[in-house]
Amino acid sequence: MSRSPTGIIPEALMVPTAKGAVMQFLKQLPIEGEEKVSLLVGWARMVGASVNSSQRDAVRQTGTDRQ
Repeated sequence: MSRSPTGIIPEALMVPTAKGAVMQFLKQLPIEGEEKVSLLVGWARMVGASVNSSQRDAVRQTGTDRQ
């Protein structure tokens, strides 16, 4: 199930220029990699940013299912 980034990603990071900080925030969350990617993509859609496959993979690899 896809989660909404609202309420999970801090409001201060809900700007396109915060992509690096959002990725760092997501890497620290104790959830599965696909959920992290879903949050990253949802964040990008909400703020009008783009994420590439290497950025999605970097976040995915930190999931609890990958450790």
